Amino acid sequence: MIHIKCKQFETAVENYQKILLLAEAERQSDDFLAQVHFNIGICFYHRKQTSEAVAEFTEAIKLSRRTYQKAFYALGMAEAALKNWRAAENAFRAAVKLKKTDGEAWFDLALIHLAVKNLEAAETAFRNSIKYKSVAAADAHNNIGVIFALQNNFLLAEREFQTALIQSRGTSAEARNNLQFCKTYREENQTLDLIAKLQFSKYRE
Repeated sequence: MIHIKCKQFETAVENYQKILLLAEAERQSDDFLAQVHFNIGICFYHRKQTSEAVAEFTEAIKLSRRTYQKAFYALGMAEAALKNWRAAENAFRAAVKLKKTDGEAWFDLALIHLAVKNLEAAETAFRNSIKYKSVAAADAHNNIGVIFALQNNFLLAEREFQTALIQSRGTSAEARNNLQFCKTYREENQTLDLIAKLQFSKYRE
């Protein structure tokens, strides 16, 4: 029977660690070592060994002299999984500094801003994720709409929800529900309790 996915990652870690020992003995370049540490980190991340993944990504970044953009992005994901919001924000900021056009990093940076309730920064990051064509652009529009609704700007909120629905080809349940909530609130003058029903979209891998 073929190894289940978790077992495959375990085997991969063992193989990468052997490669690492040989590479260090052969005095391979720091860039090569950084890539091996990054790959080990990815395996740990998928095995839910998130703290170990953070250590590997951090080592990869160190070896690359802080130029490994993918490692910064992965570190941000791992720190976010641990709810280390400040560390995650720093990692994603480094990722977009190295590659401004990384729409996915902008989107995940925006989610960190949401986690700490920095709505202004979240809106800016979501807009950048749209500008740089994140695969989650529809979710970004939905989330900007929620931010507008929380600011009582329901007309702009509805426009964002409609855009989210168009870009998702009608599949965004969050945008559909949010649009209906806003229309109900505006047309029937519902209480503010309705706003609690608005839903942010998370990244869909």
